[in-house]
Order: sequence, then structure tokens, then C-alpha cells
Amino acid sequence: MPTYKLCYFNARGYGEMCRLLFAEAGVEYEDIRYTREEWPEQKPKMLFGQMPVLFVDGEQIAHSRAAFRYLAREFKLDGGNSLNAAKCDMWQEVEFEAISKLPFSEEDEAKKAELMTSILKEQVHPKITKYEEAIKENGGIYLFGDKISSVDILMYGAVEFLDKFLPNEKILEQHPTLKTLVEEVQKRPGISKWLKERPVTEM
Repeated sequence: MPTYKLCYFNARGYGEMCRLLFAEAGVEYEDIRYTREEWPEQKPKMLFGQMPVLFVDGEQIAHSRAAFRYLAREFKLDGGNSLNAAKCDMWQEVEFEAISKLPFSEEDEAKKAELMTSILKEQVHPKITKYEEAIKENGGIYLFGDKISSVDILMYGAVEFLDKFLPNEKILEQHPTLKTLVEEVQKRPGISKWLKERPVTEM
């Protein structure tokens, strides 16, 4: 078994999706959390000057999605075959694309509210609906039936993020199939333990 070290800030953010995979797999790793004050000293040590960075036996995987996919393959959470792995990649990109369009950094509050409403309606909710349809087609709880995959865990993390920053949107009330998936992910032993023990952070 390789030795793993995950470097990120003391926040969930882009690091949390890898932490959730470690929790599901029950694999030990170093969860390194740098403060904002420590970051300038650490930044030159990171391959591209950014985090999260996953160290595998000292080798850097310096992009959150690359690290996530690597862990999914290593922990057998990539769907079990090449076609399903490609579907995992597809849904991962769809999720990131939709959430990345949300205008959290927009300073004009009126414009921000207008854009948020539009993107949620035209991008986020339709893509969640398609994910629910894919789950229903496979006749199980998760994307691939009764076998959990990295994308199910990623979707859980996305919902957690949206609920925290957009609580009035009530994502799960609008998507019952997704609600069932989220409840099942929360009950999985490794993830349940992590959710109870992880550091409390603002983000």
C-alpha cells in the first residue's frame, strides 16, 4: 500500500472530495491543513503553486480532479470497468462544470442573484435531474445500481456544498432520488465516521 499525504487548507473545498474517498475506502493518509499564514512558505514546494496536492510515496498529483480519479481507480470506486470509468469521468466533469458557473465571486448583489437563479435553473437542476434518471435506469440507489462509485460520493459532496452556501435552494426537496442517494452515502461506515470526526470549518 502506498503512503498518502493530502495537502490543502483547513477547509472542505476541493480537498474534501479526496478525503471522502479515503473515508469510504478506509485507507489511512496524512491530512495536512495549512493556514493562510503558512501557505506562502509552502506554495513553492507545490508543483503548480496551488492546492490540493496528493502525495503518493512522495510523488505529487497536483490537481484536485486528477487526484480524485487516481484514488477512485486505486480504491476500486471507478465503476468496475473502462466504460463505467468513462461515465464516472463524464459525470465528474458535468458536476464541476455546473457548479463552477455559479457566480459566488460576483460583487454586484443584484446581478449575482439574477445569475444565480438563471444558472441554477438552466444548468444545475437539469443536470441533477439527468443524474437521477441515470440512477433510475440502473434500478438501484447509486449510479451503477447497488455499487457505490466515486461520482456518487462526489455528488454527495456537491450537495453538501450547495446546501451550505445556498440553503434557500433546498436542493434535496426538489430531487427525491438524489435525497435517497445522499442519505445512503451518509450511512456508509467510513463516511459516517468521517462526518462525525472531521474538523469543523467555515468552508
